[in-house]
Amino acid sequence: MIVFVPVIEQSETKQKIHIPKYEGISLSLEQYLNWESDETEFKYEWDNGILEADFVMKKEETRIYQNISRAFVKTQRYKEGMELIPEVSCYLKIIQKVRIPDISLFSSEQIKTAKDLDDFTPLVAMEILSPSNSSESMEKKTKEYFQAGVELVWQIFPNLEQVRIYSSDKDITVCEKEDSCYLGSIVPDFQLTVNNIFRL
Repeated sequence: MIVFVPVIEQSETKQKIHIPKYEGISLSLEQYLNWESDETEFKYEWDNGILEADFVMKKEETRIYQNISRAFVKTQRYKEGMELIPEVSCYLKIIQKVRIPDISLFSSEQIKTAKDLDDFTPLVAMEILSPSNSSESMEKKTKEYFQAGVELVWQIFPNLEQVRIYSSDKDITVCEKEDSCYLGSIVPDFQLTVNNIFRL
């Protein structure tokens, strides 16, 4: 995936195209795990040996994570050691990919025992989507999450103020306004409306 970002330079009002430097580069899993990008605008996922670029979470999107996290820390599962973590590399061993969801939910046991080459599949994966994300690539990624064993996927649309919750790649709940977003039996006492996800 090539990501193009038009940027207007204030002094000359020229359009500048940002292209991820490492898109399509071939690396082994071990090389990837020991590699660090020098770019701040993009994060790189690993697809069976090939680097794929995606945007890092934008500053204005961090409030979404903050609002979800503040609701999560009120739950019993949080007290038992579950963690909601932003932008952590998840090795989905069964499908040979490393994905970096915008927000991931892990059990305490997963975090304690995680090692570089071990499967590190989140219980829940949340992606914050912008107009630059194609629906086809996001649907493909959602299917991959379920193939790898993720139990629940959230697609969060800030421009629409909408959350789509997938309990499988075919079972979708669309939430808006005062609809409650859920984490199902994974975190049964989690409570947060869509309006509160996007509040300032």
